[in-house]
Amino acid sequence: MDLLLYDELYANVACDVADMWLTFPTTKSSRAMIDYAIADGLYRGSRWTEWPANPTEASVLRFFLDLLAALRAHCWPAGCETFDCVPSGWIVLEDGDCERKTDVVVVGPRDHHHPERRVSWLNVRVVGELKSSASKSNLDDTLLQVANYAREVFGAQPARRWVPAFTLCGSELRVWRFDRAGACGSTLIDIHQHPEQFLAAITAYATMSATDVGYDPSIFFSTDAGEVVFDPTVHWRGEPTGTADRADAYPYIYVPVDTLDAPASADRADAYPYIYVPVDTLDAPASAASAPPQALWSAACTSWTALSVHPTPISRRIAIATRGSACWKARRRDGAAGSPWQYVVKDQWRSYERDPEGVFLRVAEDGVPGVARYIWHSDVFVPCDGQLRLDDITALRPASACASTAAAPTAYPALTKTSTNLIHAGSTFCNRVHTRLLSGPVGRPLLHFGTYTNLLLSFKQAIEAHRHMYTQHRVLHRDVSNNNILLNPSGPGGFLIDFDLAIFTDRTRVTGASHRTGTFDFMALDVLLPPPNHQHTPLHDLESFFYVLLWVCIYYGKDGVRRDPPPNDTMFTPQATTDVTPWQTASGLKSMYMKGKQFHSFVLPTLFPEAHECLASTLAAWREVAMEDDQAMEEIGEEVIALRYQQVLDILEAGIAECAGR
Repeated sequence: MDLLLYDELYANVACDVADMWLTFPTTKSSRAMIDYAIADGLYRGSRWTEWPANPTEASVLRFFLDLLAALRAHCWPAGCETFDCVPSGWIVLEDGDCERKTDVVVVGPRDHHHPERRVSWLNVRVVGELKSSASKSNLDDTLLQVANYAREVFGAQPARRWVPAFTLCGSELRVWRFDRAGACGSTLIDIHQHPEQFLAAITAYATMSATDVGYDPSIFFSTDAGEVVFDPTVHWRGEPTGTADRADAYPYIYVPVDTLDAPASADRADAYPYIYVPVDTLDAPASAASAPPQALWSAACTSWTALSVHPTPISRRIAIATRGSACWKARRRDGAAGSPWQYVVKDQWRSYERDPEGVFLRVAEDGVPGVARYIWHSDVFVPCDGQLRLDDITALRPASACASTAAAPTAYPALTKTSTNLIHAGSTFCNRVHTRLLSGPVGRPLLHFGTYTNLLLSFKQAIEAHRHMYTQHRVLHRDVSNNNILLNPSGPGGFLIDFDLAIFTDRTRVTGASHRTGTFDFMALDVLLPPPNHQHTPLHDLESFFYVLLWVCIYYGKDGVRRDPPPNDTMFTPQATTDVTPWQTASGLKSMYMKGKQFHSFVLPTLFPEAHECLASTLAAWREVAMEDDQAMEEIGEEVIALRYQQVLDILEAGIAECAGR
């Protein structure tokens, strides 16, 4: 069983929410279906006649699929697009984070010319889990199984606002919705006692529109019928090639016009999905703008332009109850076909208490080396019942599922095959707000550094940017990782991105973070201590920069290819899914390996051979500085912080000279 997912969902599950069934109202169509089922003998005497006498997962699945087939053949709602329910069985779905199979999924249109091709998580709309016995309805094991499927969908389709799901355990049906605050589940119904509600639910799952199934209504696609919400399972068939690389083949968003550079001349629209941004964020004249069908943003704006968005994310987070940060390449939709992707669109679901990331990036002056260029940001507003509404979790759930029913946990009860902790723990509801950031340029991954000289230069420029943001604007990053340092798109050096977890160090209010901040492998020793035993400082981020450089030098060569096989034992031993005290484990390893003799004897020998030749002395010198304040009991002052910044930068400068272009 997945302890990491258990930890993520514990106290983030709202269950037995009766109002969840309002999403599946009984209608004239569902009444016609039950009338057909009775007339055809499928339902008789308050029972489905084909229900297996001795239910097994296989026999329940056969009943489910046969019933759907009969309904579709004789009394299906007219005029609605219908999507297939597909049994996965023992076949692993493609494009997943793990090798995982499901019981049943609803998928977008498939290639009927190649029926042998496996179902991909990229094409999944709804997930379902079947169990033979009703006694399994409330088990942690059942919820974690369907949650694993939802996590795969979020990973493959990071623009999803939610993932619909259901569990059918014996004859007990529960509908679920997974969103960025966790999971929301309905009360249980017995499909024999509530046949019409059962039919309304399974019909809805097979006919849901793009918005109803959870796709973002602020990302658009151009079709013969006009502008529609982008549904990747319907509209996206892979990268256009040759002359097909035109504007209308890609999704798009709207942004303010004067945030962007003026477009190149073009005679056709871009062929990707798109979004809108307001005009006054671009450099183009207002005459270049087009008005979106509805104003979707909080900022007052009358002129917007469309940006094509490449559907394949640059980065995304594979998780459920999280910010769900995802980045895509973007370009002007009115630009020339095949024009470069010069912008980055970043969507995330920030905690309601946190400032948007754009607030931190915006304070950096234009042209500051080592900092991503800020262009525009806004919370997302979407149409709802004829009005615009802030796109937050309270807009996605029934009101009864948007209240805390439990205190924040201090410990987690044991997860077993028969435990029901997730259902009964209650929910510490955390509202999250959908936020969009536009920035540039489109950097290259750090692992493509090419030379160790360029690697050190990229770290030096990122740390200089970190120092500038802290000393000039009192902004502390707090999440230094290998993904948050990018290489410049052309030329040497790099820059710092991802201020999701940043704070103004003079803040007096809470930030919505309920746990340690940072990326697990790269957390400083003090940050790994149980909160609130530490206050995050710039020295912790400098220590994280050190761990990132060390990690790169252990696991990757200059060509960006991971070592195979990697060293057996390193400071970054992967977190075991069965480890119930991962923070203590990581703290113990780092405390041991960061001591002088152990570092020289056990850590430096694990470096990639050429990295050892070029950077061993640099890493040894940096380790000594990083550990200099490890035993300090009093608060570290600004003079010490300024000194440590300069010491690290001097070490990197010396390392660059020593590498001499290698």
